[in-house]
Formats: sequence, C-alpha cells, structure tokens
Amino acid sequence: MKQITRHKEKDGQPVWSPAGDKIAFVSGRTGKGDIYIYDLNKNTTAQMTFTNKVDLYPNWSPDGNRIAFTSGDDDNHDICVINDIERPKESLKCLTDWFFDDLTPVWSPDNTKIAFYSNYHPSDEAGLWSIVVINADGSDPSKGKGLIERIVASDVIADVEAGPAWSSDSENIFYVKNAKDEFNPIYAVDIKNRKHYKLDTNTKMNHDIACSKDGVLSFRAQIEQWDHIFIALTNLTTKN
Repeated sequence: MKQITRHKEKDGQPVWSPAGDKIAFVSGRTGKGDIYIYDLNKNTTAQMTFTNKVDLYPNWSPDGNRIAFTSGDDDNHDICVINDIERPKESLKCLTDWFFDDLTPVWSPDNTKIAFYSNYHPSDEAGLWSIVVINADGSDPSKGKGLIERIVASDVIADVEAGPAWSSDSENIFYVKNAKDEFNPIYAVDIKNRKHYKLDTNTKMNHDIACSKDGVLSFRAQIEQWDHIFIALTNLTTKN
C-alpha cells in the first residue's frame, strides 16, 4: 500500500487513466474542489483546474488525453473539458453554460461524445433529471433550445456517482426510468433515433447501472428490503 496524497484537506473521486499510469482526483487543498492528476511513473502530482468554482467528477477520455468534469457553484454546474492534460489552463473549455445543474460527464467509448445528467426538465418540475448527449469537441450549443434538443432521455434516476452508462458501441445509453408505478425499470435509448427500449429484468428499484465491453449489464436492485447485485444481457443488437 502507498499513500499518494498528504495534506490537511480532503481528497476524493479517484479515477484511473485508460493506460493505468495516472490517477485523476478531486482535492480540497486550495480551499475548494480542484482536479489533480497523480503520475505513477514520475511520482508527481499536477493541478489541472484553477477556477473559482468547485470542480468534481473527473472522467477520462478513452484515449487518455482529455478529462471531462463538472464545474459549479451555488448557482449552477456546467460540463467542462481539459482538452490537453499537458496544457490544462490553455486547453480548458466549458461545453455547457446555463442555469441548470449538469453532473457526472461520461465519455462515449468511441471518444466522440459526452453524456451527463441535467436537472433541466421540460415540465420545470423540481427534482427531475434528464440525460443529455453532446459532441465532445464542443461543436454543440452550450445552452438554450440547442442544448435542450440534445436531451435523449427524461424522467431518469440520476446515478451521480457513476454517470450515464454507455453501450460498448457508443450507440445506446442505459438508464433507470423514474417510474415508481413500474418500480423504476431499466431502459436503453438509441442516441440517434431516440427510440427507447425497456429491458425485462424483472427487478425492482434499479440503480447503479454499468455496461461491460461485451454488452452485459450489472446493476443494483431491491428484493424485499435488501439491495442485491444483478447481471443481465442487453441483446440490443437484435433490436437495432
């Protein structure tokens, strides 16, 4: 065992780089939340964000060159990207900029898109979440009607610890629908045609979805008063 951070503030949310040689994490050592990278080969730690906001939920791009994260304050939270970890200040770009909370960005496996949760909802009802998918290069609108049109699913249960679950082909996203009368079932949405497919898992109060490279889902569901872990085949290749 090796301790890699030593100071009097809190660190958290460690995430391995795809190559396994770096760890991105959040640190409060500056008095707020910032993103840092620890390099295992060099045994060095480098600060990545220098904003006046709290930066959370770092997520590596599949090529290991970029990091997406949430940056926010009491007013709202936006999705931002460091496009070159060797030049973090110069390459920082925020992809959303509106009066809503956008959380937990996740890169698509093909490196081209980012999915995240947003508390924007067409009904303006508080406590409801949507999933938004945007181009990772920042070519999509950052607010207003243009960003609203990038919503692929509404009324979802937000898993803010892991973020939206991509399929390995980057064509679908799995999510839990906020439908108490159906015990919060699992759905998949095709991000191109916006078709939604309900997965017949026969489980209740589902959470914490993850998808393997082979298209197998793992998730948490409730049996009586206990939570248990399940796996299920998606079989989406037979539906598209």
